[in-house]
Amino acid sequence: MKAMKMMFAAILLCGTSVSVQAQNDYYETKDEVAVSIGTVTNTQFMNVFSDLFGVLGEALITGVMTGGHYVGTTSYADEKYVPALSAEYFHHVSKVVSVGGIAAFNGYSRDMYCNWQSSDGSTRKEKVGKGEKYFATLMPAVKFDWLRKKNFGLYSKAAVGVTYMFEKEVQDNHGESKKVNDDSKFMVNFHATLLGVEAGSQKLRGFIELGVGEQGMMQAGVRYKF
Repeated sequence: MKAMKMMFAAILLCGTSVSVQAQNDYYETKDEVAVSIGTVTNTQFMNVFSDLFGVLGEALITGVMTGGHYVGTTSYADEKYVPALSAEYFHHVSKVVSVGGIAAFNGYSRDMYCNWQSSDGSTRKEKVGKGEKYFATLMPAVKFDWLRKKNFGLYSKAAVGVTYMFEKEVQDNHGESKKVNDDSKFMVNFHATLLGVEAGSQKLRGFIELGVGEQGMMQAGVRYKF
């Protein structure tokens, strides 16, 4: 009887040790990487897509259209967007707080059109070129794990950094190719995730986030912890 009690105690102690070790292994996970896709970023929301082609009107007042001249304003159509693509890394300095960085990229291209007036007074719309604009962002960040369970978590994060913007416009009507604008600049940018929800295994999880910033108001992705 005494031997059975000792055996039972040993089994219980062993099970408790394994359970504690599994929990410790989970909480001792120090690093994580993630990739995601999002929509409605700062650079989109702040209307930086507009007024790309400030010099286009003057550049097109040429003799490429015999018997006609440029009238009205340039218009744009056939947009093609690159959604907000992000990669991030965090290192846990405690069970709640982790620090790291975020890299993000998005952009778009669209065709440019102008109205031309013929000698008889009629007007026609013609495609005259293409414009592109892209944004690359790097931001130091901090993440707060409010709930950190074995297969589920709730968190928030905040980041501030710099965005590099590049744009170009090419006039390519009638077989001619001419760059009419080429510009780049840096700007301060940020992202704040108000609520992030992740679920999956201890190491591999899917997640969705709601917030505001350069990763998008809504984003979804995959996270790996190690």
